[in-house]
Amino acid sequence: MAILVIKDTPEGNLMANALVANGLAEKVESDCSLLLEAVDCRMKRALDTMKQEGLMEHGYDYIWVMQFLNEMSKVKTDLFFSSVQSYQNYLVKYLRVDGVAGVSTLSQYKGFIEGKWPQWTFRDTDARDEYLRRKQIVLRFSALFYKTLLSENLSEIS
Repeated sequence: MAILVIKDTPEGNLMANALVANGLAEKVESDCSLLLEAVDCRMKRALDTMKQEGLMEHGYDYIWVMQFLNEMSKVKTDLFFSSVQSYQNYLVKYLRVDGVAGVSTLSQYKGFIEGKWPQWTFRDTDARDEYLRRKQIVLRFSALFYKTLLSENLSEIS
């Protein structure tokens, strides 16, 4: 059995519906509600899991993930964001993540980060619990995102 993933575009939907209507394919719903590339699906799953766990308390918490991904761009992630605007568009319009702060708020909080991961400090707070909460967001994201990546790579080998 072959699996055909069709992008969620008007043309893709038309083709998928035609294949199903002619009995040449059956529609299978993915646990990732959109038809996304593997890296995008990993990103969405990680963020959705963190939101369900209550880690994403504020709309600006997504900026910690962006900063981490950009700093880790030397590591193969396929995700690098040239601007806060492009990141916010990616989350809201492409991944359809709810609760993400606006560009100005995300930019403001990005400006509070000093240093390089994992030695980040934050200019807007000295509270240890808030410092640890922000770092926990990145650690949890990393665990979820790379765990999925590792399992995908292992399944390709076997």
